Amino acid sequence: MIGHYLYLAARNLPRSGGFVFMSIAGLAIGLGAALLIGLYVQDELGYERWLPDSDRIYLISVRSPDGSMTIRSPSDVGRWVAADFPQFEAVTRLAGAGAFFKRGDHEFSEQVVWADPNVFDVLRFPAIAGTLKGALDEPDTLVLTRRLAEKYFGRADPIGDTLLLDGVRPMRVTAVIEDLPSSTHLSIDVLASAVSAHSPVTAQDATPMTVVGAKGWGFQTYGLLRRGAAIEPLRETLRTLPDRHSQRADGGQLPSEIWPLIVTQIRAIHLSASNVASPDTEDVSRLYGSLGIGLLIVLAAAINFVTLRTALAMRRAVEVGVRKACGGNRGALFAQFMGEVFVHVCLATALGLALAAASLPALNRFIDRTIAWQTLLTGPFLAAIAALLVAVTIVAGSYPAFVLASFRPSVVTKARSTGRLQGGVRQGLVAVQFAIVVAVLIATIVVYRQTAFGTREALRTASNPIVLLRAECSEAFKAAIAELPGVLGVTCAANVPQAGSGGVGPVIYNGGDTLILGNVPVDVGWFEHYGYELVAGRFFSDDVGADKTPQDLKWSVPESVVLNEAGVARLGIASARAAIGELVTLNHPSGLVGTFSGLHTARIVGVVKNFQIGTVRNDYYPSVFFVDPWLLRTMSIKIDGRSTPETLDAIDAVWRRLGEPGPPQRRFFEETVQQIYGDLRRDFELFSVFAGVALLISALGLVGLAAHAAGARTREIGVRKVLGGGRASLLGLLMWQFAKPVLLANIIAWPAAYFLMSRWLSGFARRIDLEPWMFVVAALATLALAAVTVMAHAWSIASVRPVVALRHE
Repeated sequence: MIGHYLYLAARNLPRSGGFVFMSIAGLAIGLGAALLIGLYVQDELGYERWLPDSDRIYLISVRSPDGSMTIRSPSDVGRWVAADFPQFEAVTRLAGAGAFFKRGDHEFSEQVVWADPNVFDVLRFPAIAGTLKGALDEPDTLVLTRRLAEKYFGRADPIGDTLLLDGVRPMRVTAVIEDLPSSTHLSIDVLASAVSAHSPVTAQDATPMTVVGAKGWGFQTYGLLRRGAAIEPLRETLRTLPDRHSQRADGGQLPSEIWPLIVTQIRAIHLSASNVASPDTEDVSRLYGSLGIGLLIVLAAAINFVTLRTALAMRRAVEVGVRKACGGNRGALFAQFMGEVFVHVCLATALGLALAAASLPALNRFIDRTIAWQTLLTGPFLAAIAALLVAVTIVAGSYPAFVLASFRPSVVTKARSTGRLQGGVRQGLVAVQFAIVVAVLIATIVVYRQTAFGTREALRTASNPIVLLRAECSEAFKAAIAELPGVLGVTCAANVPQAGSGGVGPVIYNGGDTLILGNVPVDVGWFEHYGYELVAGRFFSDDVGADKTPQDLKWSVPESVVLNEAGVARLGIASARAAIGELVTLNHPSGLVGTFSGLHTARIVGVVKNFQIGTVRNDYYPSVFFVDPWLLRTMSIKIDGRSTPETLDAIDAVWRRLGEPGPPQRRFFEETVQQIYGDLRRDFELFSVFAGVALLISALGLVGLAAHAAGARTREIGVRKVLGGGRASLLGLLMWQFAKPVLLANIIAWPAAYFLMSRWLSGFARRIDLEPWMFVVAALATLALAAVTVMAHAWSIASVRPVVALRHE
């Protein structure tokens, strides 16, 4: 019997007309979008799970003094953990450093990751050539990824071949690993042996750390916990490990009171909630939001399916009446129509799978992932698809099938009240569907405005293009760049301060508590270069010797520093003007390799108006600015936008003449800002796509309902025209029929959207306000969609001649 029903459903499909095909298309689009969201969420949750024994791998890092979590630590931490904790089967360290490789006439800049020889005992990457056992035991050896091997050698097995590191040092390839998947926090293309004489690991290990914080934090330390061992009993002893290996810091504090060690399960790093008390806690709120959007899209598609199916039910009333008069019962009719729905949902699911697979490459490019379409065919996904198929069939098919099966033969030709009830249900469903559309539109507007706000804050003073060049900022090199045509100014900083302070350090004012402020090394003229406003005092000057850190770290007079307004407030000074001339004690990084300056006295000579450091998710960060020429590694070159290509060529020519070996590493400042707000931009673009999908599904539904209305109200229109109704009034009547559920949708959506987007914005220290126009624009957009979608059908109905309309069946 069930097979017979399915056969009838398949046979009747070509005869069903546009209603059924529109309902299938809408459901397929919704399911396809939901499957893409499911793939994205699964990929987010699958970070590092591809690594063997990833459940036993832990990152051991130093907590920053400002309370934030990091993934880095000094080189000594790995040695301490390996010596004191036999519970770890192996402990290894990674240290990334910029470099370039030369092969023949080709030179390419790369990020080299220097690794301890036992790295593959912890991080067991898949090898495709050579063997990883002992691959980095010898100095000057390399392990490449497939991509880099093919880039330099044109093949995936260049075992024994060499590359010239920095153009001079031969490095031998001993193994090749598969390219790492996108679902990892590890950014590795080339691993170099840390036992090489020129390795930064060798340089750091040469001087043991006696005070935590007195060496650079350039290392990622990973430990593989032994099977059967538990991490929880180790957390406290690991936290206080620095107390047993280093001296107390200045001021008598225990090292662990300033720089405690935290242990994070490697799987939790990507979605880390930055909870120092519970470092393995993951923040999945964004994933919940993505899943919510996916469910809303499926719900909108299911509602579209229901409304179109109930509209179709009226056309099959006579068929149902005849079958009941011939002895058909409600159960048999219900089973038949549910069978039809099941066939249609299966077809929509198949189309949805095809759409998801076809759209996956575009999604991968957009979010920079390597999700494989075959994931859709794995057991968990197929089970989820089957469950979704059954759920959608029951939810989307029960009501239309019930409506069809409940028709009584005696009232088939008089089903005004039944039609009115169905019309009311359809109006409610359309209102819910459009409420989803309105809410997604409001979310899209809010995310776009917040993204634009953050980008505008970072670019507030950049009126001309600024090129960022990674280079040692020697006076000769700066002068050569400054003399180029099209160059409007040159200055330097340690990195890009607008992207984040890059480091923090202790500051003591007036004998009070030790406070933590951001440390921002900048060049003389940096503030003026970017146009930042001086609130009080002065900026740095070449004419004042105390404005620059001496190479021997011995100041004969207090060092000159500049604070931002947030820094003045953090120190408890009443005003920017009152801060000028005040003395503080601080300890900031120095240009001497891997060391800090030590506690010394500094004088506040200026206060700069707050500008955004990091993203607007955080408030203005209290920061202290100082000039250490040996820390300045990022040159900011302001250029005339009218001659950008020529100026860039001239900069490259100076680099080849006076710069460091290898190709220049340059980018535009605006690119950096776009990267800082990459997550917000992705959110906006994803919301835009989701809004477009919801709008398309809703438009399909309205087209079907408008076509149904064209048939259902044709005779009514004929009567109204006979009684003197004009085309304009009839058009207004029909348009109002579809405007009502849209207006009701806004009443439903506005409070929900306001609540949800207020919660989302609360994650930003600096944020936009939710303004009424955002809600009005969403309402007008949905009303415009409804008007445009049904206009053609409404016009055709209003244009029918009365004599033709009165004959309509």
